[in-house]
Amino acid sequence: MQTPWAKFSLPGDAAAYARGESPEFRRVLRQTFGPMVESVAQWPPGTHAWLMAEVPAEGSLSTLFRALEKRLTPSGSLWVVFPKKPFMKEMSFPFTWSDIQQAGLSAGLVDNKIAAFSTRLTSIRFVVPLARRKAREP
Repeated sequence: MQTPWAKFSLPGDAAAYARGESPEFRRVLRQTFGPMVESVAQWPPGTHAWLMAEVPAEGSLSTLFRALEKRLTPSGSLWVVFPKKPFMKEMSFPFTWSDIQQAGLSAGLVDNKIAAFSTRLTSIRFVVPLARRKAREP
């Protein structure tokens, strides 16, 4: 079984941040990553190598992804967490997997990995496409 830091490609020495509101997300985040990922109420300024965001059930997916895309380093990873299909209705989650994928793609990202976050939550990793990374370097 892979360790969480391998499964979710934690960035080594770089800081890793996560943001989410649900008690389940916060509990699983703490149990899975402990002190390796800092839970934040607001994203720290600047760009980051690793972010994890719980997708809120309200609001615009395109706005969410555009804002998160700007916070990634050129080779950074953005993990988005949301309910698995069998639990979407129970958790009053209005978006489908395809809605989330399309929002990420429309923000200029590509999805390249899927991982279970918990029994009821899944996650997708988005990254900046290789062709755009050089242009984003400082």
